[in-house]
Amino acid sequence: MLQTLSSYQTVIDAMSANIALLDVEGVIRMVNRNWRKFSDANGGTPGEYGIGHNYLHLDKASSCEPPGNKLAAAPEERKNLAQAVSGIREVMAGHTNRFEMSYPCHSPQEERWFLLTVTPFDGDSPFSVVVAHENITQLVKSEKQALLHSQRLIATFKDTVEAISLAIEMKDPYTAGHQRQVADLAVGIGEALGLDRDQLFGLALGASIHDIGKISAPGEILNRPGKLTSPEFMIIQAHADAGHDILKNIGFPWPIADMVWQHHERWDGSGYPRKLGGEDICLGARIIAVADTFDAITSHRPYRPGRSVSVAVDEIQRGRGTAFDPQVVDAALPLLRARALSAS
Repeated sequence: MLQTLSSYQTVIDAMSANIALLDVEGVIRMVNRNWRKFSDANGGTPGEYGIGHNYLHLDKASSCEPPGNKLAAAPEERKNLAQAVSGIREVMAGHTNRFEMSYPCHSPQEERWFLLTVTPFDGDSPFSVVVAHENITQLVKSEKQALLHSQRLIATFKDTVEAISLAIEMKDPYTAGHQRQVADLAVGIGEALGLDRDQLFGLALGASIHDIGKISAPGEILNRPGKLTSPEFMIIQAHADAGHDILKNIGFPWPIADMVWQHHERWDGSGYPRKLGGEDICLGARIIAVADTFDAITSHRPYRPGRSVSVAVDEIQRGRGTAFDPQVVDAALPLLRARALSAS
């Protein structure tokens, strides 16, 4: 047995984590070299290193001090310790083959984070579980930096879209207001469809500028009352292609250029500009198509007054499976009917 224990010591000393081997009672029976180094650097009792102490009775100790020290723990540390002890018990009882949790372990000189991993000790030995504390400080810091960069990037995208919307509003105030209303409704439909937060954000951005291509159309056509001539209508239809051309080289992490390009495509392939149908149309564009149609019917236009919400609801329902994706319509109808009730 002495030779066997010596072999265990050699193995765990080669590991980079701070390792402790616990017996069936939860008592620390062996620790590795890195555990001892960490203990020495953080006020541990020389020569003891927690050996002989029961890891399951550490609920009131400090999670950042070696077992055996008597420093009082802060409330958050007590919470972490209770979670760790609970996890060790679960592994020892055979209820799970692995427990892990990350926790902060800051020193006066630096911020530090560790990953606690508990696994059963297989084979014929006096040990029950292996407890490992791996320093993940650099990983956590890298993740925080990546998150900060991502947040700054998202803010830049949002600022870009807002600048584009402002440019549209200067050209056509009606279009800008319409886009904001479509974006609000599109996000509601997206939520009903179960889209995640990131998808909803991209959908909101795409819907907010879905008519950006109209910036290339003459103002007298956009705002003129009366029915458009066939050539004038073709100019208006070109806004989908124009919007895509404006946005296609911007590196959005969402298919915003496609949403703008495809929001007048129809489920049955009867739309424009490319006669796409079904799931060849991106989901964002299918959602925007429903929201866009609803708002277009209920809003006042230079050439006609807005119609009632109930009329718009009926129109959307009639278009289910032809003009619009059936699933999108099914998600939208409860929202639209609620608007009809509030308007009545």
